[in-house]
Amino acid sequence: MKWYDISERSEQLRPFNFIIGGRGIGKTYSTISWLIEQGKPFIYLRNTDTQMTESCSSFGNPFKRWSLDHGRDIFIQAEGKHYVIKERTGEKETKTLGYAAALSVFENLRGVDLSECVYCMFDEFIERRSLMFDQFSAFANFYETVNRNRELLGDPPLMCFLLSNAQTLDNPILAGYNIIPEIEQMMRAGQRSYTNDLLHIELPKSEISDAKKQTVNYLMTEGSSYYQEAINNDFAFDSFYNIGKKPIREYIPVCSIDGIYIYQHKSTSNYYCCRIQNNKCMEYNSKDNRRMFLQRYGIRLRMARDAGKLEYSDFTIKSRLNALL
Repeated sequence: MKWYDISERSEQLRPFNFIIGGRGIGKTYSTISWLIEQGKPFIYLRNTDTQMTESCSSFGNPFKRWSLDHGRDIFIQAEGKHYVIKERTGEKETKTLGYAAALSVFENLRGVDLSECVYCMFDEFIERRSLMFDQFSAFANFYETVNRNRELLGDPPLMCFLLSNAQTLDNPILAGYNIIPEIEQMMRAGQRSYTNDLLHIELPKSEISDAKKQTVNYLMTEGSSYYQEAINNDFAFDSFYNIGKKPIREYIPVCSIDGIYIYQHKSTSNYYCCRIQNNKCMEYNSKDNRRMFLQRYGIRLRMARDAGKLEYSDFTIKSRLNALL
């Protein structure tokens, strides 16, 4: 069986690397291995302080399996509001490999100097629950704090690895960096990897996933959303119903909100929501007049949605509009 190995993609790695795959295929393990082998300081990031606190325990130590396999002792230790990644080198001696932090509280650490850190690993960055902070804004500010002026000084930018299971595309970081449409296109084309100058996206398949299909847990859960996420690397908790491109000439403009343009079909009661601009309709924004938008269009759009007559150009538009409604 072949586990996922990020080192095989070393030439494709970019400042932002999104690795979104099935459960237990080696995403975290191989990234940890690659980072340690580079021999340079790195940052381990989680969403919440509760998650980071658990990572300091033997129970939750993300480096435990790798340490056991390589005869080393790497762990995370709390120091105030941040954490330090250490390796035990003797009975009482340790050395620092890097740092760890919770994204939810990193705003309090903006003044720190982490310029020696070359890499960042953000583990399980996608969560299905709603976080109690603006994840995208917090991550963008985290990156600015750590990256500082290194590019202006001729140094390479901080290289980030954002890892997750394929739970949902409806994630603030994916939306904030406008990555959702790219992943949608990859899924439609059956493409597992995409790389440009700034980012690398991978939706890996693994022999491990195929082998897991024959284990008791997955034999018992075959056909479920859990199975789709864990084995097939599908965003099983997302609905792609009523998503697709429509010929805009068949529609008339109704209104727009936050850059989402809503059209109605000329001969049916269907609505189409997309990014195609039109200056002949009333424009709203959620900051100033969302209530007015909902009073005028909310009921009819919800009714159209419930009747299957609200259609969308892509998943991002669907997610954003349904959040507004």
